[in-house]
Amino acid sequence: MDLYAHTPNDTGEWHRLECHLRRVSELAAEFAGSFGAADLGRWVGLLHDVGKASQAFQDYLRAAYRAKQEERPVRASSVEHKVAGAKLATELAGLLAIPILGHHGGLPDTPTLKSRLAEAVSRDAVQAIDRTGEIVGVLDGRSVPLPEFARDALSCELLVRMLFSALVDADFLDAEEHWERKKAGARGAAYDLAALWRTFEENQSALQRSVPETAVNRARREVYEACAAAAEGAQGVYRLTVPTGGGKTRSGMAFALKHAVRHRLDRVIVAIPYTSIIDQNAEEYRKIFGARYVLEHHSAVEFEDGDEYSEDGLRLQLAAENWDAPIIVTTTVQLFDSIFSNRPSRCRKLHNIARSVIVLDEAQTLPVGLLAPIIDVLKQLVKHYGVTLVLSTATQPAFSGESPYLKGFVPEPVEIVPEPSRYFRLLERVHYEVSRDPWSWEGAAAEMRRCNQALCVVNSRKDALTLFDLLGDPDALHLSTLMCPAHRKDVIAEIKRRLAQGAPCRLVSTQVVEAGVDMDFPVVFRAMGPLDRIVQAAGRCNREGSLADGGKVVVFEPQEGAFPRGPYAAAMAEARIMLTSGGCDLHSPETYDQYFHRLWQDCDLDSARVQPCRERLDYPKVADRFRMIRDQTVGVVVHYGDPGPAQLLSRIRLQKSIFRQDWRRLQPYTASLFQHELEEHLRGGDAEQIVEGIYVWVGPYDKAKGLSRGLADPADLIT
Repeated sequence: MDLYAHTPNDTGEWHRLECHLRRVSELAAEFAGSFGAADLGRWVGLLHDVGKASQAFQDYLRAAYRAKQEERPVRASSVEHKVAGAKLATELAGLLAIPILGHHGGLPDTPTLKSRLAEAVSRDAVQAIDRTGEIVGVLDGRSVPLPEFARDALSCELLVRMLFSALVDADFLDAEEHWERKKAGARGAAYDLAALWRTFEENQSALQRSVPETAVNRARREVYEACAAAAEGAQGVYRLTVPTGGGKTRSGMAFALKHAVRHRLDRVIVAIPYTSIIDQNAEEYRKIFGARYVLEHHSAVEFEDGDEYSEDGLRLQLAAENWDAPIIVTTTVQLFDSIFSNRPSRCRKLHNIARSVIVLDEAQTLPVGLLAPIIDVLKQLVKHYGVTLVLSTATQPAFSGESPYLKGFVPEPVEIVPEPSRYFRLLERVHYEVSRDPWSWEGAAAEMRRCNQALCVVNSRKDALTLFDLLGDPDALHLSTLMCPAHRKDVIAEIKRRLAQGAPCRLVSTQVVEAGVDMDFPVVFRAMGPLDRIVQAAGRCNREGSLADGGKVVVFEPQEGAFPRGPYAAAMAEARIMLTSGGCDLHSPETYDQYFHRLWQDCDLDSARVQPCRERLDYPKVADRFRMIRDQTVGVVVHYGDPGPAQLLSRIRLQKSIFRQDWRRLQPYTASLFQHELEEHLRGGDAEQIVEGIYVWVGPYDKAKGLSRGLADPADLIT
């Protein structure tokens, strides 16, 4: 009898099980081949759905199809189909059972795996194995060896994740080919990294011809040339240590793209810690390369993975990203939360991290309490998966060597730019002042009013609103994540206009302005914070080096205000000690090495105890414990701009559902609330849910402040 994997598509064609298993096997072998595990990928693909050969599952498919034709709900219960393949996989390589068992619902823990394998004696499983014998072949005690590198627990843990990714992506792609051939045909467009590199070179040459010959631009050109030269080096771990305003965004891409061409790698992944700047970086890359070559992937609707087989659920999962593009611009959160997740839709992209160049922008922002698992995985990706890693920042964290606090990168990362301290001197555009006495917010407002143009960066949204109100300046500006991205974009444009024209411009901001936002103030005030944050704020001062006497950065201790807890507070305390003890040279890269070494002595680098869970192959617990943002936030759509999102929201209300492309269009108009805040405002009438998971803010939205109804503060750290 004919056996099927999926019900008929729109043309009435059933998806034959043998065709599905063989195609998924081919794709998974191709994907896993990028990290030397093609045989494992081939078998995990061939075995993953053999359970569908049971009569019970075939009956379920036919019942589902009849129900669809008759436009009625499916009354037949879904039938388990993963255990049979998992049982067969244990005869080849025990680890293969884990991704097979989890390919719909998520990677399981070991006890769950063992209990589910015990079900393999069921009649349905035995029947399925017998029926698919001609497809998978006779195993007869055959085994497939693991790669040499996967001999310890942590290496095995990551290998299973990568095989899981290869299987999930292969499974989704073949199902998509069956159901949505037009969409499938649009995937995987060929690209030539060498051609993209030539495009980038031409763009860079045009840029250099257009900018004035200044000391700052000469230094930026030298940094770029050093990056292009270093790209010829061997694969491994590199540091791009360049002061703020030194051109890291473009120069880092130059190194990454040329290096990928040199070593025939597949893509460049740029991970940025702040959603506030990812759009502008992605837009810059799109202008250079063209939109078709740049995938921007950060916060968006996440479709839930169903543990039980579901035609509709699988269709939704087909919308998940798999990072099959030459240039990926993503957030640090998206990158690492995906790596440590156990869910199919999040892990689907992981195999495409192999054989890539990863640029970690502002590497010092990685959360201290998760450094141990993060660095361990990065080391494995470099050593075993063909990845080259670039740590890009002005304030390099002490990630090298085997210290008592952190097992870092060995050998020492290679400096892309020789003698980085020289460029810190060449690009020394500000002088720092540290106030000896604490400031009240009234005092900080008075200091700002003395300046025609000034920026003040504070540690929380509440502090920003307090200072903004105390300024009493109708023309003052405010930036924080209380504002939606479209609002912040408009304010940034206004700031740049005023600065360029010499018009009065006093800006109060949270840390949302500290990295990647090209502003050039003559004076910057910074509330006491971590040392690297202070330096980031200084990067918004005299950025182009046009002031003869240099810019001024004043660090002050607020008398009152919000003081974030945890690692941020520890970093602030360490910075306070160094700044007030004298002799702290913020123009020296060595200062930051000393700072991070001292900081990590006082911090737990695996505070969530992720590593022991990884060693036990407890994938659900790893996913639960590894959270770069511990407090759950929820996006709410705000009414901003003309026409803003009003028409789109009206359509969503009428259709009572939302498509992924609709959610992407709403992103510029979305601000974040804590889950408990959202629930409070739903009860109070300031927010409403228009379809499941989509919330709209109907309370006051201030044209200067954004959301303005007494909200708590997620600290605006890594978002």
